[in-house]
This record gives sequence, C-alpha cells and structure tokens, in this order.
Amino acid sequence: MKKINLPNIYSVFLLGFASGLPFLLILSTLSIWLAEVGISKTMIGLLAWVSLPYALKFVWGAMIDNIKLPGLHNLLGRRRSWILLAQICLWLSLIALGSTDPVEKLHYTAIFAFIVGCCSAIQDIAIEAYRIEILPTNKLGVGASVSVFGYRLGMLCSGAGTIFLAAYFGNWHVAYNCIALCTLIGIVTTLYSQEPVITRPPVTIAAWRTIKDFVLRSDWQIIIPFILSYKIADTVLNVMSMPFLLEIGFNKLEIAYVAKTFGIGAMILGGIAGGVLLTKQSIRQNLLLCVILQFIASGLFIIQAHLGHDLGFLFISMGIENFTCGMCQVALIAYLSQLCTAYSTAMHYAILSSFASFVRVIFSVLAGWLADHFAWPQFYALVCVSCLPSILLLIVCVRHFILADTVNFVEPITTDDKRGIDYGY
Repeated sequence: MKKINLPNIYSVFLLGFASGLPFLLILSTLSIWLAEVGISKTMIGLLAWVSLPYALKFVWGAMIDNIKLPGLHNLLGRRRSWILLAQICLWLSLIALGSTDPVEKLHYTAIFAFIVGCCSAIQDIAIEAYRIEILPTNKLGVGASVSVFGYRLGMLCSGAGTIFLAAYFGNWHVAYNCIALCTLIGIVTTLYSQEPVITRPPVTIAAWRTIKDFVLRSDWQIIIPFILSYKIADTVLNVMSMPFLLEIGFNKLEIAYVAKTFGIGAMILGGIAGGVLLTKQSIRQNLLLCVILQFIASGLFIIQAHLGHDLGFLFISMGIENFTCGMCQVALIAYLSQLCTAYSTAMHYAILSSFASFVRVIFSVLAGWLADHFAWPQFYALVCVSCLPSILLLIVCVRHFILADTVNFVEPITTDDKRGIDYGY
C-alpha cells in the first residue's frame, strides 16, 4: 500500500501550529493561572526563567545536527525523528504541568514548565531546519509566511483557547490537559510528512570562529546595548500584562477575548505591516518607528492603570501593543539577519537571536520584582523610560545602522549551498 504524504506546504503550516502551541503555556497563560491563585508578581517574573531553553538555540541546533536517534532515525530520518521525539515529550510534559498544584508545590510547576520549554525549543529548531530543507529555495519566503501564520494560530489556541477552557470548566488542570491533546496534530503531521532528502556536507566552521568574528569585526558595543534596550519594553509588556489586567479587575473571559483573540489578530497585522514597510523604507527607519510605538504602547498602559476596568480602552491599549509587537519582531529579525556573516549565516543568526531571547528571560525576572515594588502607573513609566536608550542609539549611531541596512553581509548562495549550511537552527 502506497504511503500517503501531506503536501510539503501543508506540513510546514501544521508544524508551524505545533511550534506555536506550547510557547504561551509557560509564559503569559501560565502567569494568569499563577496570578489567579495568588502567586506574587516577583515569583511570576522569576518563573520566566523556564523559557531559558529558547535562548540556547545554537546548543540544540548542534545536538540535532550531529546526533542520530537510535531506531527513529532509520524509520523517519534525521529531521522527523527529532521532531517526533520532541512532540511526544512535549505532550507528556504538558499533561504533567497541567496536573501540578502551584499553590502547594510551586517547584513542581516550575520544573515541568522548564521541561516543556526544553521540548518546545528542540521542536522549534528541528521544525525550522525541516522547513528550510523540505522547500525549494524559491518557496522559502512563502514557507516562512505560512509557518508564521500557523505559529500565531498555535499561540491563539494556547492563549485564548486555554483561558476559555479554564473559565468554562473552572479548572486550569482540565484546560491544560485539553490543550495538550492538540499536540497530536503535530504528531500526526510529522508521521505523514516527507523527510527532506539532503546530502549534508561536513560542518567545517566552528562556533568559536563565529563568536570571534562577532567580537572583533562587528559593532558589538552598539549591537548589545541596542538589543537590550529594544527588548525591554516588548518583554515587560508581554510578561506583566496578564497579572496587571487581573489586578485591575478584568476576568479571564475578557482577557481571552481582547488580549488573546483580538491581540493575536493585531499581532499578525503588525507583522504584515512590518514586512510591507521594510520594502518601503530602511531598517533603521523601521526600528525607530517600532521603538516610538513601544513608547506609546507603554504610555497607554499608564492610562489603562488609571482608568482601571475600562473594556473599550483595553481594545485600544492591547491592539496597539500587539500590533507594535508584531512590527518589532519583523524589524529585529531583518536587523539581525543583516548582521550575519556569509560563511556561517545560520550559526551567527542563532547566536544573535539566542542573545535576544536571553535578554527576555533576564528582564522578565526583573519585571516581576519591579511590579511588586511600584504602583502600576510608575511601573509602566519606567518601561517608557527604557525605550529612550534605543532611540538615542538609532539617532547617534547613524553610521552603524546605515551600514547594517545597505551592506548585506550574507552573500548569495546556491540552492544546494543553502540547504547544506543551515546547521544553527
């Protein structure tokens, strides 16, 4: 009997959904659960460390590229075997996370959330590598768009979907177990997808050479402070928005409708707008626009803190914040991509993006402590101030950002070359 394979673009879409599913379950959705049962904002911020595995992309990428899974490798191939293993472990760890009691044994909640983060990060890297290798070069742009759309739908399911279920059943354990079943979509997709047929040349460029190149050749004195400042507002608004909304009187259903459903839609539109703007103006202009929008979004949260439970204004504040988040992500990806060197594009990008993820973890922890020691208007005023260094860098360090925009360090490569060097995912 002939095996039925999903068309590659459908596989990319469904695997994108599987990749986006677990992300919010250990971040904002988990923070709502913890805030509702009385966990302090400092502890909620501290638990953002469970997302640390996302900051270790280059580690997972090296592991996935160099280790063949016994049995599964011969059955499914290199990419699908790692994806399937990550998905099965993710399913089990989500069930375990949903079964914990954060009031009585918060450390178990933290442990299983961290395991979910590890499984999710490994799945992400394997799926990214699969997407790049299964599609021809002229379809990679379409594949990326389809994958991101699937990813956002996965976030919608784990965000709004989980909150709706928790409100309907009155039980977070049931909600998490129901969403855990959605991982079966990814498992079935993996089993019925094709494995990329790739001849992989040996990896000859070490990560240390990439790090050395970053330190000696790039404007790291500008890049690092810029990423720090650029990510603060985005990080803090995402991590602390759910405890903030619960504290000022919004219930789970209102948050699910506005912050998660409407918000994810605004984020998708922001990503589209960011992509269009990148074709019309420079990366520096886009980054500057994004930082200004971050400043405005933070200011709107100050107004929301004074207004309290105002559903109409919540649509405005969450709409602009999520739209800005979508634009910021696109602009940052474009900026980091332009900084990559030609001989090790994937590893270089993995290091830069991992650093950005690590920044998110650090400031998530700090955000929780600040939220416990400052009133919400003062807290969001500090977020506004955090935007100023990146604005200053964009204005003062014009030469760096113009070079990053006009000089593409990634030289054109052939289809076979591209498929052979993407080892940093």
